[in-house]
Amino acid sequence: MKILCICGMGLGSSLIAKMNIDDILREMGVRATVETCDVGSVNSERADIYVTTRELAANMPKEHLEKTVILTNFFKKDEIRRAMEQVVAQYKK
Repeated sequence: MKILCICGMGLGSSLIAKMNIDDILREMGVRATVETCDVGSVNSERADIYVTTRELAANMPKEHLEKTVILTNFFKKDEIRRAMEQVVAQYKK
């Protein structure tokens, strides 16, 4: 599974999200590739799951929206964990 974390520049908050998602998936025993991307480049990137914030979700390509997880905060590990549990459950179906 490939997960792409998207923020405005692809360097700051998406990197925090990546590190938190990596930690959570490792704790869950789930193998995945987690990468970062800026919102302007997301059209050229392909992933199984896209993760972004509510503020940037409006800028996501429409074809990616059904595979987009919208978080309120990339720092809240409890919120990220709940989202990843749902993603993993859906992905395994």
